[in-house]
Amino acid sequence: MNLYKNYYLVLEVDSTASDKEIKKSYYNLSKIHHPDKGGDSELFNEICEAYEVLIGEKRIEYDIKSKWGSLYDENTEFLDYEFNNLAKTWDEEKLEKWKNENQLNVVIRIDENFSGSLKYERWVICKACGGDGKDVSSKIEIRDEKGNLLKLFDGADGCDFCEGTGKNWKNEDCGVCGGKGQVGMVDCKVCKGEKRILGNQKLSGVKFPENEKSFRMEGMGHYSKFEWGRVGDLWIVMKD
Repeated sequence: MNLYKNYYLVLEVDSTASDKEIKKSYYNLSKIHHPDKGGDSELFNEICEAYEVLIGEKRIEYDIKSKWGSLYDENTEFLDYEFNNLAKTWDEEKLEKWKNENQLNVVIRIDENFSGSLKYERWVICKACGGDGKDVSSKIEIRDEKGNLLKLFDGADGCDFCEGTGKNWKNEDCGVCGGKGQVGMVDCKVCKGEKRILGNQKLSGVKFPENEKSFRMEGMGHYSKFEWGRVGDLWIVMKD
Protein backbone atom coordinates (compact mmCIF):
# COMPACT_ATOMS: atom_id res chain seq x y z
CA MET A 1 0.00 0.00 0.00
CA ASN A 2 1.28 3.43 -0.98
CA LEU A 3 -0.43 6.18 1.03
CA TYR A 4 0.88 8.79 -1.41
CA LYS A 5 -1.08 7.33 -4.33
CA ASN A 6 -4.66 8.32 -5.05
CA TYR A 7 -6.13 4.87 -5.61
CA TYR A 8 -9.62 6.29 -6.03
CA LEU A 9 -8.42 8.43 -8.91
CA VAL A 10 -6.72 5.41 -10.50
CA LEU A 11 -10.01 3.48 -10.44
CA GLU A 12 -12.01 6.58 -11.43
CA VAL A 13 -14.38 6.37 -8.45
CA ASP A 14 -15.25 8.61 -5.52
CA SER A 15 -13.76 7.97 -2.07
CA THR A 16 -17.23 7.04 -0.79
CA ALA A 17 -17.79 4.44 -3.55
CA SER A 18 -19.24 1.08 -2.52
CA ASP A 19 -17.46 -2.22 -3.12
CA LYS A 20 -19.87 -2.88 -5.99
CA GLU A 21 -18.96 0.42 -7.69
CA ILE A 22 -15.25 -0.23 -7.20
CA LYS A 23 -15.50 -3.72 -8.69
CA LYS A 24 -17.48 -2.47 -11.68
CA SER A 25 -14.95 0.26 -12.44
CA TYR A 26 -12.04 -2.15 -11.97
CA TYR A 27 -13.45 -4.67 -14.44
CA ASN A 28 -14.20 -1.96 -17.01
CA LEU A 29 -10.72 -0.43 -16.73
CA SER A 30 -9.06 -3.86 -16.84
CA LYS A 31 -10.73 -4.65 -20.13
CA ILE A 32 -9.42 -1.39 -21.62
CA HIS A 33 -5.89 -1.37 -20.23
CA HIS A 34 -4.97 -5.07 -20.09
CA PRO A 35 -1.60 -5.62 -21.83
CA ASP A 36 -3.04 -8.53 -23.83
CA LYS A 37 -5.38 -6.03 -25.45
CA GLY A 38 -2.68 -3.49 -26.19
CA GLY A 39 -2.95 -1.59 -22.94
CA ASP A 40 -0.15 -0.05 -20.92
CA SER A 41 1.27 -2.63 -18.50
CA GLU A 42 2.37 -0.02 -15.97
CA LEU A 43 -1.09 1.54 -15.82
CA PHE A 44 -2.68 -1.90 -15.60
CA ASN A 45 -0.48 -2.74 -12.59
CA GLU A 46 -1.57 0.53 -10.95
CA ILE A 47 -5.21 -0.44 -11.48
CA CYS A 48 -4.64 -3.87 -9.94
CA GLU A 49 -2.79 -2.38 -6.98
CA ALA A 50 -5.58 0.13 -6.34
CA TYR A 51 -8.21 -2.61 -6.51
CA GLU A 52 -6.31 -4.84 -4.07
CA VAL A 53 -6.17 -2.04 -1.50
CA LEU A 54 -9.71 -0.69 -1.87
CA ILE A 55 -11.65 -3.94 -1.97
CA GLY A 56 -10.33 -5.51 1.27
CA GLU A 57 -9.45 -4.76 4.88
CA LYS A 58 -6.63 -2.47 3.76
CA ARG A 59 -9.17 0.13 2.65
CA ILE A 60 -9.90 1.25 6.23
CA GLU A 61 -6.22 1.87 6.92
CA TYR A 62 -5.82 3.68 3.59
CA ASP A 63 -8.92 5.83 4.18
CA ILE A 64 -7.62 6.90 7.60
CA LYS A 65 -3.97 7.50 6.75
CA SER A 66 -4.01 8.73 3.13
CA LYS A 67 -5.02 12.32 2.39
CA TRP A 68 -7.23 10.94 -0.40
CA GLY A 69 -9.11 8.64 1.99
CA SER A 70 -12.66 9.29 3.14
CA LEU A 71 -11.65 9.10 6.82
CA TYR A 72 -8.44 11.09 6.60
CA ASP A 73 -7.61 13.30 9.56
CA GLU A 74 -4.63 15.64 9.45
CA ASN A 75 -3.88 14.57 13.02
CA THR A 76 -2.46 11.35 11.56
CA GLU A 77 0.38 13.39 10.07
CA PHE A 78 1.24 14.53 13.56
CA LEU A 79 0.99 10.94 14.74
CA ASP A 80 3.47 9.73 12.12
CA TYR A 81 5.89 12.55 12.89
CA GLU A 82 5.63 12.46 16.64
CA PHE A 83 5.74 8.72 17.18
CA ASN A 84 7.16 7.04 14.07
CA ASN A 85 10.10 9.33 13.36
CA LEU A 86 13.24 7.33 14.18
CA ALA A 87 15.03 10.53 15.14
CA LYS A 88 12.68 10.96 18.08
CA THR A 89 12.12 8.93 21.20
CA TRP A 90 8.61 7.98 22.21
CA ASP A 91 6.88 5.64 24.61
CA GLU A 92 3.85 3.44 24.19
CA GLU A 93 1.95 5.19 26.96
CA LYS A 94 2.20 8.54 25.19
CA LEU A 95 1.06 6.99 21.90
CA GLU A 96 -1.97 5.30 23.46
CA LYS A 97 -2.94 8.53 25.24
CA TRP A 98 -2.85 10.40 21.93
CA LYS A 99 -4.97 7.74 20.20
CA ASN A 100 -7.44 7.68 23.06
CA GLU A 101 -8.01 11.44 22.91
CA ASN A 102 -7.94 12.04 19.16
CA GLN A 103 -9.16 9.01 17.23
CA LEU A 104 -12.92 9.09 16.83
CA ASN A 105 -13.71 6.28 14.40
CA VAL A 106 -14.29 2.74 15.63
CA VAL A 107 -13.41 -0.23 13.43
CA ILE A 108 -14.86 -3.68 14.13
CA ARG A 109 -13.91 -6.72 12.08
CA ILE A 110 -16.40 -9.57 11.68
CA ASP A 111 -16.52 -12.92 9.88
CA GLU A 112 -19.19 -14.93 8.07
CA ASN A 113 -20.69 -15.99 11.43
CA PHE A 114 -21.80 -12.43 12.23
CA SER A 115 -25.23 -12.61 13.89
CA GLY A 116 -26.17 -8.94 13.62
CA SER A 117 -25.33 -8.07 17.23
CA LEU A 118 -22.38 -5.94 18.35
CA LYS A 119 -20.94 -4.77 21.65
CA TYR A 120 -18.03 -2.36 21.80
CA GLU A 121 -16.55 0.39 23.97
CA ARG A 122 -17.43 3.94 22.98
CA TRP A 123 -16.75 7.39 24.41
CA VAL A 124 -20.05 9.25 24.93
CA ILE A 125 -20.97 12.67 26.28
CA CYS A 126 -21.14 12.82 30.07
CA LYS A 127 -24.82 13.35 30.93
CA ALA A 128 -24.04 14.73 34.38
CA CYS A 129 -22.32 17.85 33.01
CA GLY A 130 -23.69 17.84 29.45
CA GLY A 131 -20.20 17.54 28.04
CA ASP A 132 -18.62 20.71 29.43
CA GLY A 133 -16.63 18.89 32.10
CA LYS A 134 -17.65 21.24 34.92
CA ASP A 135 -19.98 21.01 37.88
CA VAL A 136 -22.23 24.06 37.72
CA SER A 137 -23.94 23.08 40.97
CA SER A 138 -20.75 23.39 42.99
CA LYS A 139 -20.26 25.96 45.74
CA ILE A 140 -17.16 27.99 46.56
CA GLU A 141 -16.09 28.25 50.17
CA ILE A 142 -13.99 31.17 51.38
CA ARG A 143 -12.22 30.40 54.67
CA ASP A 144 -9.76 32.21 56.84
CA GLU A 145 -6.34 30.89 57.82
CA LYS A 146 -7.87 28.99 60.74
CA GLY A 147 -10.36 27.22 58.50
CA ASN A 148 -13.39 29.20 59.59
CA LEU A 149 -16.02 29.67 56.84
CA LEU A 150 -16.21 33.32 55.84
CA LYS A 151 -18.44 33.11 52.80
CA LEU A 152 -20.28 30.53 50.73
CA PHE A 153 -21.61 31.31 47.29
CA ASP A 154 -22.61 29.70 44.02
CA GLY A 155 -19.55 28.59 42.05
CA ALA A 156 -21.27 28.73 38.67
CA ASP A 157 -20.07 31.60 36.53
CA GLY A 158 -21.89 33.06 33.55
CA CYS A 159 -20.53 31.83 30.21
CA ASP A 160 -18.63 34.64 28.51
CA PHE A 161 -18.94 33.04 25.07
CA CYS A 162 -22.75 33.14 24.93
CA GLU A 163 -23.14 35.83 27.63
CA GLY A 164 -25.20 33.47 29.74
CA THR A 165 -27.86 32.78 27.12
CA GLY A 166 -26.79 29.18 26.46
CA LYS A 167 -27.10 29.76 22.70
CA ASN A 168 -24.66 30.71 19.96
CA TRP A 169 -25.30 33.04 17.02
CA LYS A 170 -27.08 30.20 15.17
CA ASN A 171 -29.45 29.76 18.13
CA GLU A 172 -27.90 26.37 18.81
CA ASP A 173 -26.59 25.13 22.16
CA CYS A 174 -23.40 26.96 23.09
CA GLY A 175 -20.36 24.77 22.50
CA VAL A 176 -18.55 26.16 25.55
CA CYS A 177 -21.16 25.74 28.27
CA GLY A 178 -23.26 23.04 26.56
CA GLY A 179 -26.35 25.23 26.56
CA LYS A 180 -26.37 25.84 30.31
CA GLY A 181 -25.35 29.49 30.17
CA GLN A 182 -22.95 28.77 33.01
CA VAL A 183 -19.44 27.40 33.32
CA GLY A 184 -18.68 25.58 36.55
CA MET A 185 -15.63 26.33 38.66
CA VAL A 186 -14.72 22.73 39.51
CA ASP A 187 -14.52 19.54 37.49
CA CYS A 188 -17.57 17.35 37.04
CA LYS A 189 -17.62 14.61 39.68
CA VAL A 190 -18.70 11.94 37.16
CA CYS A 191 -16.30 12.44 34.24
CA LYS A 192 -13.56 14.17 36.29
CA GLY A 193 -13.43 17.03 33.81
CA GLU A 194 -12.96 14.74 30.77
CA LYS A 195 -16.34 15.81 29.28
CA ARG A 196 -17.11 12.24 28.22
CA ILE A 197 -17.22 8.76 29.72
CA LEU A 198 -16.38 5.34 28.31
CA GLY A 199 -19.38 3.05 28.02
CA ASN A 200 -20.48 -0.18 26.37
CA GLN A 201 -22.47 0.31 23.17
CA LYS A 202 -24.82 -2.50 22.16
CA LEU A 203 -26.34 -2.87 18.70
CA SER A 204 -28.70 -5.53 17.40
CA GLY A 205 -30.34 -6.26 14.08
CA VAL A 206 -27.34 -4.94 12.13
CA LYS A 207 -27.55 -6.12 8.52
CA PHE A 208 -24.29 -6.38 6.63
CA PRO A 209 -24.82 -5.38 2.95
CA GLU A 210 -24.63 -8.29 0.54
CA ASN A 211 -21.48 -8.48 -1.60
CA GLU A 212 -19.80 -5.71 0.40
CA LYS A 213 -16.56 -5.89 2.38
CA SER A 214 -17.35 -3.00 4.72
CA PHE A 215 -19.97 -0.44 5.62
CA ARG A 216 -20.23 2.62 7.83
CA MET A 217 -22.70 3.58 10.54
CA GLU A 218 -22.48 7.36 10.88
CA GLY A 219 -22.33 8.92 14.32
CA MET A 220 -21.74 5.63 16.16
CA GLY A 221 -18.06 6.22 16.95
CA HIS A 222 -16.45 8.19 19.77
CA TYR A 223 -17.51 11.68 20.80
CA SER A 224 -14.70 14.20 20.60
CA LYS A 225 -13.18 15.51 23.80
CA PHE A 226 -12.06 18.73 22.12
CA GLU A 227 -14.72 19.66 19.51
CA TRP A 228 -18.27 20.08 20.74
CA GLY A 229 -20.73 17.96 18.77
CA ARG A 230 -18.13 16.12 16.72
CA VAL A 231 -18.51 12.35 16.68
CA GLY A 232 -16.82 9.60 14.69
CA ASP A 233 -18.32 6.70 12.76
CA LEU A 234 -18.47 2.95 13.27
CA TRP A 235 -16.91 0.92 10.45
CA ILE A 236 -17.80 -2.78 10.25
CA VAL A 237 -15.36 -4.74 8.10
CA MET A 238 -15.66 -8.30 6.86
CA LYS A 239 -12.47 -10.27 7.37
CA ASP A 240 -10.87 -11.74 4.25
